[in-house]
Amino acid sequence: MGRTPADALREVPPHEFVQARNALAARLAKSGKTAEARRVARLRRPSPVVWALNHAATSRAHELRALVEAVDRLRRAQLGRGDPRAATEQYRTAFEPLVRGAIQVLRDAAVRVSPALDRRIRSTLLAAATDRGLRADLEAGRLAEEHADPGFAVLSRGPVPAEFLRDRPRSRAAAPARPTSAPAKSSAAESRKLAREQTRAAREAARETRGLETRARRADRAARAAEKRLEAMRRGLQTLEQRSAALKAAAATARDALAASVGRAPRTG
Repeated sequence: MGRTPADALREVPPHEFVQARNALAARLAKSGKTAEARRVARLRRPSPVVWALNHAATSRAHELRALVEAVDRLRRAQLGRGDPRAATEQYRTAFEPLVRGAIQVLRDAAVRVSPALDRRIRSTLLAAATDRGLRADLEAGRLAEEHADPGFAVLSRGPVPAEFLRDRPRSRAAAPARPTSAPAKSSAAESRKLAREQTRAAREAARETRGLETRARRADRAARAAEKRLEAMRRGLQTLEQRSAALKAAAATARDALAASVGRAPRTG
């Protein structure tokens, strides 16, 4: 699939997005591509989390693929189709490089990465890695918005979507593995602890995302209002310039008439 104008905008840092979007929409409209210009004008500014994750995913495709494979392996392991401890460790090992990559993208753009922002990165990345549709968007660098992670139910031996097991025979019922040793019990405890941490992070990220979206909408409305005021001021200035030119022309005509009148006046004495 070829790159679109919207794809080019996704490379623009969030604080420059509105200006770049409006300029692109104006160029498209001027060139006669009105439908595309309207689509571009409706694009929302991405949050720093989305922007950074899209960059990290496209520049670290190999690491993203490793994370996806680790997530799927962990899901199967929690159904008794593998070692849960090894799968959990693989997941953690694959998860951190992409988080660090997204954080570095933000730091390179002079964005301060707070603990809350870190949690939102982790929640959105986990949600995208565990959802097939979001995976495709992330791999293409087209993730559109932040997501709270789904709780990652497999970490606490919850239900697993069937599509993650389609590469396995359906004839055998998937049953949770019975703990047979102390390491397995320890792994289950670690998984439940990680699940609780991810759930808390998801709730905090959801609240912060809603606040961020509200502020972004207000900023967009303020920017549009400012643009309208600026355009009105431009029109007013143009009108004043036209009146000034007319007055100057009238004054010049009056001076010429006065000079002509003085020249025709009869001499006395």
